[in-house]
Amino acid sequence: MNPPSPVPPPLLGRIGQAKGWALRLMFGGGGVLALLALLVPAPSPPNLAAGQALFALTAATGLGVAALSIRRPGALRSERFDTLFMVLGNLCALTSALGEALHFGTTYSEHVALWPMVFAAGFLGRRLLWVQAVLTPPLLALTVYARSLIVGTGERWWIEALVLAVPVVVTGLIIGFFRAAAEDEAEELTQQVGTDPLTGLANRRALHAEFGRLAARVPPGHRVAVIMLDLDHFKQVNDRYGHRVGDEVLRCFAAVLRDHAQPHDLLVRVGGEEFVWVTAEAALDPVMARVEAARAAHAAHPDARAVTVSAGLVCHEASEPLSAGHLDDLLGRADAALYAAKAAGRNCLHLYGGPRPVLEPA
Repeated sequence: MNPPSPVPPPLLGRIGQAKGWALRLMFGGGGVLALLALLVPAPSPPNLAAGQALFALTAATGLGVAALSIRRPGALRSERFDTLFMVLGNLCALTSALGEALHFGTTYSEHVALWPMVFAAGFLGRRLLWVQAVLTPPLLALTVYARSLIVGTGERWWIEALVLAVPVVVTGLIIGFFRAAAEDEAEELTQQVGTDPLTGLANRRALHAEFGRLAARVPPGHRVAVIMLDLDHFKQVNDRYGHRVGDEVLRCFAAVLRDHAQPHDLLVRVGGEEFVWVTAEAALDPVMARVEAARAAHAAHPDARAVTVSAGLVCHEASEPLSAGHLDDLLGRADAALYAAKAAGRNCLHLYGGPRPVLEPA
């Protein structure tokens, strides 16, 4: 895995939580206002029955979504329902504005059109923000035109629609710009926190989170193998050639691991000259063959300074469900296998529980 997929930034998690509250406030607040409007007497309504019907629709939709967000907060904070929220938000803005015009003969609710635009900018996907920005002007124009027919505000309704649409759309786009900048920065910082700066592989901090993701997408019938690898006598390289050359050797080995890893493998530098390689295969032999090929390729590389590699391998049985909680146990057994490889003379691969190195030294 190069580079490692980022751990979800805490900022994005807080945005997900805020999205739930925004749903409740936008839809719940709109629903309560529509419900209160039904209880307020109208002296001379243009069309009382139609206005009440639209207010009732707004109240039912808003309160229904708010109740659902309380009942299933986790699901509604996901992106699965975002398009539906955008459609319902626009529907409520339209019905509340037209309901007010028909019920009271006034036009204050037109400004509610800002709510869906700001909600899209703050919480929905970036693609949906642009969809909302395109939808807002014609929806506002329709609202203002319909209200002009109901209330009789004159033929220059399009000027008012334009004056309403421009601030609403610009406000939403500005909010979306700042949100995108904050998310990009949070993702970049998280990427840096979870990446080893010398090799570009994942670091120990990202190991557990990335292992959980890998475990969740292991194909049926496959087994997860954890390989602990260590550069033999690496300290002698630093002592003889200096740390700059030692860094080149580490970067060389990281590149070799990338060349022999599969796209969804997890490659981690856990510290110093020690690395962890996590992969999934239907059988054990292909895993051992790839590890041996990587060891041989590194030993033969001119930048490796003839440094060899010892490796310890442990394989999780496919019959037992795998989770992130198994990692510490697998790492402990892989480390024991690595110790056995070093005790056997280094420059070999040792399978956990095996009486001797699995293959002859490269």
